[in-house]
Amino acid sequence: MTAQQLEHLIQDNSTLKKGDIEATLSELREQMVRELSQGHRFYIPNVGYFSLSVKLDADGKAVEKVSSGDLRLHNINFRPEASLLQEVGSKVRFRRARLTSKSVVYEEKQLLSLLMDYLSANHFITCRTMQRQFRLRETAACKWLKRFVEQGVIRREGARNAPVYIKA
Repeated sequence: MTAQQLEHLIQDNSTLKKGDIEATLSELREQMVRELSQGHRFYIPNVGYFSLSVKLDADGKAVEKVSSGDLRLHNINFRPEASLLQEVGSKVRFRRARLTSKSVVYEEKQLLSLLMDYLSANHFITCRTMQRQFRLRETAACKWLKRFVEQGVIRREGARNAPVYIKA
């Protein structure tokens, strides 16, 4: 939901005008910045608490040498009120995805033919492209490419961590 959509929904369901809503949201943000930057939690009634998450960038310093300058803002945490969590939980419905997480099953000849057609139109293929082009899981795509390299049908080139495969 965009800010404009939220403003429109609030305006349609209350007596507030768009300008009032914008001003309120802007001031809410300002107060949140002020409170969080002072190290406090920020509470929105009936919604929940916001707090800072920090990380340490000590870079191998001894514990005694670590100072506040070594702390960095990592994220802003949100902890919903129990009533909000309960209400959302009572309204949410989950259903099984229609998409499968399994690879398409190919015969070796069939996939080799498709791969050669692809390599006729393109100079190379990567494991990620193989996944997307032929609807395979990452492990299956990489396994097929490795198999075709071992058979001498294609060659593996490029960096160890970013190989490309070309016709042999």
